[in-house]
Amino acid sequence: MRVKSQREVRLFAVAVSLVVLVSSMLLRMLILPPDLAAETLLPDSFVAVMVSAPIAYFVGQRMLEAHELAAKLEHAVSHDLLTGVCTRARFHERAGELGGASSVVIVADIDHFKGFNDQYGHHAGDLALRQFAAILAENCRADDIVARFGGEEFVVLLRDTTISDGLVAAERLGRRIRQQPVFVDQQALGLTASFGVAVLPPGGNAEAAIQQADRALYHAKHEGRDRAYVYDPSRDAGPLPMSDAAE
Repeated sequence: MRVKSQREVRLFAVAVSLVVLVSSMLLRMLILPPDLAAETLLPDSFVAVMVSAPIAYFVGQRMLEAHELAAKLEHAVSHDLLTGVCTRARFHERAGELGGASSVVIVADIDHFKGFNDQYGHHAGDLALRQFAAILAENCRADDIVARFGGEEFVVLLRDTTISDGLVAAERLGRRIRQQPVFVDQQALGLTASFGVAVLPPGGNAEAAIQQADRALYHAKHEGRDRAYVYDPSRDAGPLPMSDAAE
């Protein structure tokens, strides 16, 4: 039995009190003579309820606290502590639950983040990461998936989306990033981001789609950053240069 709200705590207390009350009445009828059982019915029932109700309510409160703690622990395990979006593991778990429709994977990466971090400090870098993640999440649908894969790299999965709509969504995200500077000590610091877009076909491998989107992301960075490109196997095939792929 799980208690998930204060309303359920009260219902639990009422249910337990009723069980105790009915059990007390049946036990009295079995043990006591009928006339004595009828004579003590009211006071004994009152005592049974007065004793059981507070205890049941206390137990219900502890059950609610246990449920809330379990929910917080589950959220902490499946969500990035800094940004609040999904972790890599949670992303793959949710991606594995997709239905039969085609989806789109977007790999997003903040441009020149290492230089931003070095110049303005880690506090500014953390603010930038939180704001970047918030913009991604706020501009996606509730059933889409936004995850931080590490550092300044994020992955977005758009459910039931065509590749052309995925590119439009990535370009919209890029505009949102440009339009919302990060404020550090009342100083407005601009950010841009690059995006790679790839198809995740029905029943397809999410990791393979991410690798394809990552190749498109490399091409976007190679062409000047602050833009979105769709994966093109004729253009994006081959290994990524480590120095450019990591930036």
